[in-house]
Amino acid sequence: MLGETFTLFRPVYYLITIFLVCNFVYVVFLSNKIKANSYILFNSFFFVIIGAMLLFQQGIIVDEANLAGDPVIFILTILFGLLFIASFIFQNTKKRKA
Repeated sequence: MLGETFTLFRPVYYLITIFLVCNFVYVVFLSNKIKANSYILFNSFFFVIIGAMLLFQQGIIVDEANLAGDPVIFILTILFGLLFIASFIFQNTKKRKA
């Protein structure tokens, strides 16, 4: 049990990753058809906050249970932030072109 990897939050992170990728694809490719970019960015921002909170809570849980943290969750949290920033940049560049 000592040093065992804590992976109970992986399904939640995979789900949030799918939502963020869908939001990113919408902002980049589908924004000409439907104008809801601000809503998508707002939605993505909350997913980033949820991911950061889950990462923080995982740190507390694995510390209390004397387990090892899951490196995949840390990498996915960074991916959340990068996808949000990329979506924000693409939305602002499309606004300036229009």
